[in-house]
Amino acid sequence: MKVFDSSRRRAIEDFRAYAAERAIEFKDLEAIEENARRLSILDPLLTGKRFAYIGESDHFIHEKYEYRLLMLKYLAGRGFTHLGEEVGASDGMRIDRFIATGDESQLERVTIYGYAGATRSDRDDTPTGILRESFGDAYPTALFAAEQKRFAHRLRKIGVRFFGFDIDPLPGGGYEDLAEMLDSIPADATIDRIRNALRRLPGETIDQEITRLDEALRLIEAGRLDALRHSATCLRDSFDYVRIMYPAKTFDALNPGMAFRERYMHRQVDRMLGQMRADEKLALMSHNMHLCRAPDAVAGNDAGAGPGGKTDPPLGAWLAARYPGEIFSVWMLIGRGRDSQPFPTLSKEIREKAGTLNALLGEIGDCFVLPIDPSDPRARLLTENIEIMHDGNGGVRTAIARQADAIFFVRDVTPLRA
Repeated sequence: MKVFDSSRRRAIEDFRAYAAERAIEFKDLEAIEENARRLSILDPLLTGKRFAYIGESDHFIHEKYEYRLLMLKYLAGRGFTHLGEEVGASDGMRIDRFIATGDESQLERVTIYGYAGATRSDRDDTPTGILRESFGDAYPTALFAAEQKRFAHRLRKIGVRFFGFDIDPLPGGGYEDLAEMLDSIPADATIDRIRNALRRLPGETIDQEITRLDEALRLIEAGRLDALRHSATCLRDSFDYVRIMYPAKTFDALNPGMAFRERYMHRQVDRMLGQMRADEKLALMSHNMHLCRAPDAVAGNDAGAGPGGKTDPPLGAWLAARYPGEIFSVWMLIGRGRDSQPFPTLSKEIREKAGTLNALLGEIGDCFVLPIDPSDPRARLLTENIEIMHDGNGGVRTAIARQADAIFFVRDVTPLRA
């Protein structure tokens, strides 16, 4: 044991020396332009990469937005013009229209920002199981919307093609998307049949609604209407997700829905790749664990359900397997503070846990980016399993050098802001 402890202490001291030499500190996280220029330290790691992962450990903190903007400003200057976020496909279409046109009404029609104009009034599709207490008033919808809208405005200045690659958690907006598409297509008998199949029927169950959408999809497929097919499929799949996920009574029972969701994410990214030229580059923003490159290198995950539902590869691993050597990844890690997470069984207080990578990073500085160089023997701590804290004070053990090319660390974080 003494030999092990001595070896660990040497690895930690070597890591401190490595970080002191290689970390780039940021005094003011909101100084996006200046900070983006200093990210040129990452250029060697980005060479030859077509895909960039912008990972985060907590969805419900204010500081993630400056981090994202900083990374996107840097990446846009290196040719990354397409951006996907962990939001629903229908919501993503509206955000993309805002970025392209500046039409504020598009942001007012995003369901995750609180828009309810497309929600059924004759049926309640909100969770009845373990997720119930994290929906409704518990969810920080107004704060999240305020942060996201400010973020969208700043994305316009960067200039990206945006899409959402996640399930729409409150399905319905897709009906409005489909109606707008159908209005742009000359009417004929086929279009009339599609309109009729898409018409919501009073009192129908969610199973009946999915069956009806399947019939609409058969009609759409026959007409070879790709954009219409895509939106109708996203709508049907989102209802299917709700049917699987929202009645689940335990975290373990969420896993089939989490697997379904991850496969859906794979398809959304695959579709975007089919629309991009081979020389175009794509950035993805999501939780670190969705963007995990090597799930086989993760141990001790204490989450009852997580990306892939313990059966399917996380999005990051799926894409990395298809394009080995073409992925550049950054994981945002945090130290301490508070967040706005909605789960009543989890604490909003983020605690710094001794012995974790987060705590060690907190000894090095308050806010910095650290390139990971596995060939430097002083960085061997990053090539070995070490505990890393994520949201809800939960942790995983992994060799972060297998998951990311750089760490972006913010020690003190705060809740979402209006």
